Amino acid sequence: MEIEKGQVALVTGASRGLGVEIARQLAQRGLDLVLAARSAAALDAVAADLRAASGRQVRTVATDLADLGALEALAEAAGPIDILVNNAGIEGAQAYDERSAAEIAQTIAVNLTGPMLLTRMVLPGMLTRGRGHIVNIASVAGLVAVPFNEPYSATKFGLVGFTRALRMTAQASGWPVSASAVCPGFIDGAGMFEALKQEFGVPAEGMGSAPLDQIGQAVVDAIEQDLPDVIVAQGDLRQAAAISILQPLAVEAASVGSPAAAMFQAVAAARRAVAERNHAG
Repeated sequence: MEIEKGQVALVTGASRGLGVEIARQLAQRGLDLVLAARSAAALDAVAADLRAASGRQVRTVATDLADLGALEALAEAAGPIDILVNNAGIEGAQAYDERSAAEIAQTIAVNLTGPMLLTRMVLPGMLTRGRGHIVNIASVAGLVAVPFNEPYSATKFGLVGFTRALRMTAQASGWPVSASAVCPGFIDGAGMFEALKQEFGVPAEGMGSAPLDQIGQAVVDAIEQDLPDVIVAQGDLRQAAAISILQPLAVEAASVGSPAAAMFQAVAAARRAVAERNHAG
């Protein structure tokens, strides 16, 4: 789908992190925006910056993407859109036996159920207008599993699978609508990796991180070239994903001993210590 000035993009999780950068680059391409996230104040601040920098129309909708009624209200408030970027997501490196049922359910609702439902809500309008593209921000953790991140990894695998199936349905049905998955790895400057660095002092060295501006460009490329997926990371992760299917034991052994696994284990231990202090207090 060709991106044209005056088209409208709905970006979720747009109050911080990768969502801000994605919205910024779409606005630079001449798109008007609808930004969605939980924090109204943060959304308003981002919207003001984007309006000043781009001159585009930017509307905001404060919403809870885990709530069906809120999703329906978001779709109605957004109105006709040309591009949907399902960016909102929850990270939570933690030992699985220490997770609450509520936290697991919340991760699934925000990372997977929400994008699937919102896509279903905006799809009929796209089909009626004869154009549209859905971009699902997944993760390399949706291609190769990572330890201490079971709900996150499972939902991102699900988001990749959803995107691939939706593309095939669109092609078989002759729809003028398509979908792509963008799979970030460790990104410097914003997003979950940056948050972990700031909160827990996670080192960036040796992690193979990519610069922030590659995220927005990946979204643009996915839309304009109708790509099934775009991986934003250092290294040949497609090969790693293929090997994880062909030689799962070898990949397990390599992954468990990797710097990334050590980082997530350290974060999980730090969160356990915080929880124990809070409980004791």
